[in-house]
Amino acid sequence: MESYANGAKFDCLLFDMDDTLYPLSLGINLACRKNIQDYMLNKLQIEESLVPKMCLDLYKEYGTTMAGLKLMGYDFDYDEFHASVHGKLPYEKLKPDPVLRNLLLSMPQRKIIFTNSDEAHAATVLEKMGLEGCFEGIICFETLNQKNSGDKRVLCKPSLESMEAVVEIAKLDPKKTVFFDDSPRNIASGKAAGFHTVIVSSHSPCVNPHTTGVHVRN
Repeated sequence: MESYANGAKFDCLLFDMDDTLYPLSLGINLACRKNIQDYMLNKLQIEESLVPKMCLDLYKEYGTTMAGLKLMGYDFDYDEFHASVHGKLPYEKLKPDPVLRNLLLSMPQRKIIFTNSDEAHAATVLEKMGLEGCFEGIICFETLNQKNSGDKRVLCKPSLESMEAVVEIAKLDPKKTVFFDDSPRNIASGKAAGFHTVIVSSHSPCVNPHTTGVHVRN
C-alpha cells in the first residue's frame, strides 16, 4: 500500500472496512452471517430449513442479505436489524493496529471509508483497531439510504449506482482515486466507475507479518 502514498497522481484512497482493514480469519464475517440468520429465523419467522440458502442467495443477488429481504417485502426496521446483527459481534477479537495507523497517517491523500455496514458498527471497528482520526469520513448505510426516502431499495455495494453516489457525496475524481476492497464484485463495480482498484486478501504470500490489516493481492 505504501506505493500509493507516493503516487502523485492519486488524491484519495477509498477503503472498504470489514475483512479489508482487518483479516477475514478473525471470524467477524461468520459471526455476522450467523446473527443475520438468527434474525431471519426469530424476527422474520422464516422457515428454518430455508434460512441458510436464502441468506446466501440474497447476499449474492443484492449485495447484502438485508437489501434482498427488503425487496422481497419483509417489513423490519433498519436500526433494529443492524443492532441485532452487529450488537452481538465478537468485537474483542479486534485489536489496535499501530502499524496500520501510522501507515495511514503518513499518507498525504484523502482517506475515506466506504462500507455497507451501519455507522455504529463502523465507529466501533475503528475504535477497537485504534484507527480513529485516520479517515476524513465514513460513507456507510445511513449515508446512502435516507430514512424518509420512501424507497424500499437498499443502495449498497456492489451496485454501480452506489459507486456513483460515493463519487458525488465525497466529490471524488475517480481517475485520481484508489479503491481497496476484499470483494471481487465490488472491485469490478469500482473499475466500472473509473476507480483505480486494489483487491485485498489476508492470504497474500507477501503479507507483512507485522501488519494485521490491508493485505494487497495483485
